[in-house]
Amino acid sequence: MSSFDERRFRHALGRFATGVVVISTGSGEGMHAMTANAFMSGSLRPPLIVVSVGHRARMHERLMNSAMFGVSVLSDAQERHSRHFSGEPQSRFAPRFAPVDGLPEVVLLEHAAARFAARVVDRHPCGDHTLFVGEVLVFSLDEHAPLIFFGGRYASMATPL
Repeated sequence: MSSFDERRFRHALGRFATGVVVISTGSGEGMHAMTANAFMSGSLRPPLIVVSVGHRARMHERLMNSAMFGVSVLSDAQERHSRHFSGEPQSRFAPRFAPVDGLPEVVLLEHAAARFAARVVDRHPCGDHTLFVGEVLVFSLDEHAPLIFFGGRYASMATPL
């Protein structure tokens, strides 16, 4: 039996089109954010969302020690945000986060297609990642087309559904 081809496996996973989110925790000088595409709904009752974060990511330790996190679903006009928070600093770029009323530990990106502020209710080890389950306390929705990621490239939908 041949060895497992990790690079080809990653390529196969890239055949699944996803949206792009920025996960955030903390606020002010203590705020940290990262780009991810491993995000999903967990439940409608209670309202749960799930993010998957690699153990080596700085965000992992932050979420292990945080009670709250935010998820901003990027619009097709926010590719620079995705690149910036995935470690590609963008010149002359100042992303704007907005506070969430009553939740001082969470800030969310302005002009995102959707925004969620959640309380961590569970953490599940999952290989080299951890699944963080959050109960959504506040959310908002804007009518922006989403940013899509497929096959290692960004794309967009012509119009929101």
